[in-house]
Amino acid sequence: MTQHSPRRIGDGKIMAVLAALVIAVAASCVTSSVLRAGAAGGSGDGSVELPEGRQIVFRSLRPGPTFGHVAVLAAADVRRERVILPTRCERTAASPTGGLCLRQTRNLIQPFAATLLDDRLRPGGEVPLNGVPSRARVSEDGRYYATTVFVTGHSYLSDGFSTETVIGRVGGDPIGDVERFTFLVNGQPNENVDRNVWGVTFVPGGERFFATVATQNRRYLVEGDIGRRTLTALRDNAECPSLSPDGRRLVYKKRTGLNSDVWRFHVLDLAAGVETPLAETRSVDDQAAWLDDDHVMYAVPKGGAGGRDADVWTVSLRGGAPRLLIPDADSPTVRSPAADRPLR
Repeated sequence: MTQHSPRRIGDGKIMAVLAALVIAVAASCVTSSVLRAGAAGGSGDGSVELPEGRQIVFRSLRPGPTFGHVAVLAAADVRRERVILPTRCERTAASPTGGLCLRQTRNLIQPFAATLLDDRLRPGGEVPLNGVPSRARVSEDGRYYATTVFVTGHSYLSDGFSTETVIGRVGGDPIGDVERFTFLVNGQPNENVDRNVWGVTFVPGGERFFATVATQNRRYLVEGDIGRRTLTALRDNAECPSLSPDGRRLVYKKRTGLNSDVWRFHVLDLAAGVETPLAETRSVDDQAAWLDDDHVMYAVPKGGAGGRDADVWTVSLRGGAPRLLIPDADSPTVRSPAADRPLR
């Protein structure tokens, strides 16, 4: 016994030291969690205090640990400090009832996924993506969402790029790959195998949407019907449409220049069929969003096309020079909570 007593005493000291280390590590983890929650503006249940009224939801590109996180500003006063959420995305979109986050995962087999966000923009259900995130949209009533990814290539100007655009039904059966819809040109089915679809924008209150179809070196503005699973060509040379809040106009980018390698934003009056160029003269590769019925907003890379950093700009349909709206940001959309109620 006496020979084992010193060993037992030593073991006890070791156990005491280990217990102290465990407690210290646990305390450190708790402190770190609290600091992270505080930095993200979180509360005990993971919720975040969002601005009241109409909100601009975007991706914050400020340098630092929250680079790429979803952020929110009051549309009425963008000079206020942005609210940073814990969710990090490559592309995001929002509606009054929820949102969408296209993000990178840590899964080497499935490196990208789409995460659905609830009415407080907290992450919920998730679906895998088959490529690099490019475009995201959510219908105003929150029933549908659309994702576009690059399956090959990383630019709409590159040769041989291929996209996959999927429409999903929130809380229901998926709609599937829009490329499989029947494509109608001049009333006749077009079965070209090189078809690509991207840039969905939903029509409120139904199953219609607008999008872009590319085939045989032409880009068509199309009207889609989810129930009939059709894509009907409306006009040539229009990409990444976005429907105005009043449903009367579409803004899209249109190729110009001798080599068709420059885009300019144009607005189409759907009733009159009249197309008007906007005052933004830079070539911008983005799906514009509507700030209100008279202004659109879009991201402009700081380092030129393909830059990692960007600012959100806005331009008026009534003319006048574009102006900086949100620095260090991209992927903006506006949502108007029901009756402008605060989200808590």
